Amino acid sequence: MSVRGPGGPPPPGVVHFAGTATRLAPLADTICGRYALEFPDEQERYGDAGAEWCRHDNQWLLSWAVNDVLGVTDVCEQATWLARVLHARQFPVNRLARDLEIAAEVVSEGAFGDLSAAVGGRLLKAADTVSELGLTATGSPAEQT
Repeated sequence: MSVRGPGGPPPPGVVHFAGTATRLAPLADTICGRYALEFPDEQERYGDAGAEWCRHDNQWLLSWAVNDVLGVTDVCEQATWLARVLHARQFPVNRLARDLEIAAEVVSEGAFGDLSAAVGGRLLKAADTVSELGLTATGSPAEQT
């Protein structure tokens, strides 16, 4: 399978809040590293483009979660949109839900200072929302590995 890397607008590189700037790429890299340990088959299936997409999507997810805490957007709506895009591309959506859980774990380690718990909570809520969609690569409700 040949997969291209991300195109279109780049994800946010930094989020600003409470006088603090937090770089998202290092956090996304940590999330993607942990994700890759759980799903090593993705390297063979998607190659380097898969790692690029992982970083790209996680930077967006982190930005949406912070902006949800700030009242600017709804991370659950954004994660639902992303789940539908991935579903249309035959990606196992339950893996997006797991990625969101991993992101919450990483964020809860203090990445966003006083907002870390709130941002992590938003990511967990988004993971639950994605799981409840019941989407699989074939479009029928079922767990897919």
